[in-house]
Amino acid sequence: MVDSLGRLADNVGTKYSVNGDIRLVQRMEHLDIKTETIVYEVIRIIDGIPLFFEDHYCRLKNSLKLLGYELTFSSADIVRDIKKLVNSNFLTNCNVKIIVYVEASVQNLIMYVSSSYYPDEEEYKKGIKVSLFQFERQNPNIKLIDRNYRDKINLLLQKNKVFEVLLVNKEGKITEGSKSNVFFVKNGNVYTAPSKYVLQGITRKYVIEACRLEGIEVIEEFIDAGCFDDIEGVFISGTSIKVLPVSRIDNYCFESGANPLVVAVHRRFDKLVEEYISRHR
Repeated sequence: MVDSLGRLADNVGTKYSVNGDIRLVQRMEHLDIKTETIVYEVIRIIDGIPLFFEDHYCRLKNSLKLLGYELTFSSADIVRDIKKLVNSNFLTNCNVKIIVYVEASVQNLIMYVSSSYYPDEEEYKKGIKVSLFQFERQNPNIKLIDRNYRDKINLLLQKNKVFEVLLVNKEGKITEGSKSNVFFVKNGNVYTAPSKYVLQGITRKYVIEACRLEGIEVIEEFIDAGCFDDIEGVFISGTSIKVLPVSRIDNYCFESGANPLVVAVHRRFDKLVEEYISRHR
């Protein structure tokens, strides 16, 4: 993300890319981006391969289209630039953030190695803590940079000492995580908010596919905030975290890490990742 001083605030690489040109971070000039038309994607790189790239490219195109623009960079352009960036940073496993912004009808493409957190084995086994937050995103289907939104979330994460916050709309329904999608296990089925009300995460898509392959029905219905008595397990999904069990939502506790259905979905999702990487070597 580009901060108020024109820096790549979450960059962890030594080099970054501007319209395919590799530059040294230590010599970075001020990025004076005045427009609010800024969309982005974060892609996980595994063994040098951009995971689920086609889906990320499609969503990038869609985000810009919903703002009234057609993406001018081809998928081949972006794949080439990702590989150049990763190789120039001597990395094979990392996250790459792709930012497209439009100024005076001209599109610009910035890429860099972004900070990431990959949960450890203990977190996958025991689960993580989350809290609820009354907030409704205006354009849930657009992956749009919103600095004020992110600042609010980061303050809440620090204050509540939780891994993630789950957003609750004005009707008291849980929609999604601040940077993840959320799923609930109930009566042997998986429940998640209807697609039109959430960011249609790439990982979410493959979690739903993992459920299908495991013979688990996915029901797109809201879960009411605080109504968890019949919930057997909870997990969130995202680029870096994959399928991560939730052990606690505020004062409600769950044995999600030991739930057979959650374990099955996690394993099947990991297999889908392995298969994708194998196909693209």
